[in-house]
Amino acid sequence: MEKNIEVSYCIVTFNSADKICKIIDNLESMTPKIYSFTIYVVDNGSTDETVALINKEKSKYRNVELIVPARNKGFGAGNNMIMDELKSKYHILVNPDISIRDPKQIEIMVNYLESNKEIGLLSPKILNTDGTVQKLYKYNPSVLDMGLRFISPKIMKKRQQWFVHDETGYTKTGKIEYASGAFMVFRTEIFKQVSGFDERYFMYMEDADITRKVNSVSQAQFFPQAEVFHEWQRENHKKLKYTMITIFSMIKYFNKWGWKIW
Repeated sequence: MEKNIEVSYCIVTFNSADKICKIIDNLESMTPKIYSFTIYVVDNGSTDETVALINKEKSKYRNVELIVPARNKGFGAGNNMIMDELKSKYHILVNPDISIRDPKQIEIMVNYLESNKEIGLLSPKILNTDGTVQKLYKYNPSVLDMGLRFISPKIMKKRQQWFVHDETGYTKTGKIEYASGAFMVFRTEIFKQVSGFDERYFMYMEDADITRKVNSVSQAQFFPQAEVFHEWQRENHKKLKYTMITIFSMIKYFNKWGWKIW
């Protein structure tokens, strides 16, 4: 095992004052000391205490960098802002509401990528805070699949179970076509090769899009041997604003990749 592997993290924040210190402290304590690492935080125009708290973290940790865009262009654009700065071998995207409870998890994922050069994107098992599995191991979406997830989990239940690989029991490694942007581990050269995220998506569907781009040049893989925890605040199901953003993102996605109805 190399002792000089560089790992980078990117956290995109927006009014994340209640979470940002916790996730930075978590990453600092959970990343094995055999890696050198940098934590980039891109703040998309927070109006709460997020930026002040990040600056406090910067005074505590020398490897924390804060970037504040001139305007909020969305999740994907925020992540892309640091692309030219990246010198790491592996680049990890982390939502502010992620937590890692076992310091071995990062090492397990990096070791796997070290041994499997064909993998450009790794998606670990993502758990709810109570330990239950978030079913985020998905196929490329169709209009039907996205529509069903909006309407009800009870309609065409077998189709919905198929879409999220429910039959695997989330215990088997396999190709993933639609990984969750809550936590993604990229081989940095692949992240750069696909030019990061498509910035036409402000929010939602950008993770489906980038997974598809990675699979066109490398391989994206679901990897249940490592796991992280995610609070999963599904705002798009609560407010009309987020529902409309999701619908517009879906239209952009299907215009780009083709209107697969089912």
